[in-house]
Amino acid sequence: MKRAFRERTNRRADSMPSRRGATIVEFALVAPVFFLLLFGGIEFATLSTIRATSHNAAYEGARKIVIPGADPAIGKAEAERIMGIIGVDTLTVTVTPSVITHDTREVTVSISIPYDDNAVIVPMFTGGLTIVSSTTLATERYDGIVAGP
Repeated sequence: MKRAFRERTNRRADSMPSRRGATIVEFALVAPVFFLLLFGGIEFATLSTIRATSHNAAYEGARKIVIPGADPAIGKAEAERIMGIIGVDTLTVTVTPSVITHDTREVTVSISIPYDDNAVIVPMFTGGLTIVSSTTLATERYDGIVAGP
C-alpha cells in the first residue's frame, strides 16, 4: 500500500513540467510594481508625518510667545525642537512680529520645510515640494477692566 502511494506521487511529480522559469518571469513582472507601491507608501507616510508635526510645531511655538515678556527666539527654538524630534533639520522658522511689545496683539509662527532635503527615500513622487505651516494666536495682554460701552 505504501509502495503504490509512493509510486503514484513520484509519477505525478515526474509528469509535471518545471515552473522554475515561469516563477522568475512572474517575479520580474510583479516585483517593480510591488516595490514602487511599498516605497511610495513610505514616502507619503513620511510626508504626512512631517506635515502634521509642522502644524503642531507652529502652534506650540506660537503658544510659547503669546505670554507677556516672551521673546520670539523662544518660539522659534520650540518649533525647531519639535521638528528635530522627527529628524527634520532643514527648515525655516519665521516669527512675526520680530519684536514683541506690550502693544502686540497677535503673533504668527510660520514654518517652511523643503521636502527634498528631509525625505527618507529619493523624493521621486514629491520633488520640489515645500511644506508650509503657520499659526496665528492672540497675545495674552491685560489692559484692565473697561466698564460700560
